Amino acid sequence: MDKLIELASTLVSGAFIAILAAWLTNRSRNRQEQQAEIGALRVQADAMTVAVMELQGAAAANRLLWEGPAERGRTFLLTLLAFAGGAARARIAVTRMCRAGWWASSRRLSC
Repeated sequence: MDKLIELASTLVSGAFIAILAAWLTNRSRNRQEQQAEIGALRVQADAMTVAVMELQGAAAANRLLWEGPAERGRTFLLTLLAFAGGAARARIAVTRMCRAGWWASSRRLSC
């Protein structure tokens, strides 16, 4: 009978140890996966921070290069040249229509 009690005690303690080992293994595995996810998120956060900083730098350079008084002057000059070119083309087109005989049609233009 003592042998049976000793065998049952060994069996219970073995089962307890097996359950404890399985629980510790699962907990260790879950913790390791969690740490790996945290590491991956930190890498992504660092990459996002670098991208934001680069974008802010590009925006600052853009403002410095393209929004200054010199660029505003160039834009104004380009607008004036485009307006003058369009007016010249319109005058040339009217002159050609007058020379082509459009003045004799029912739609008279002041040539």
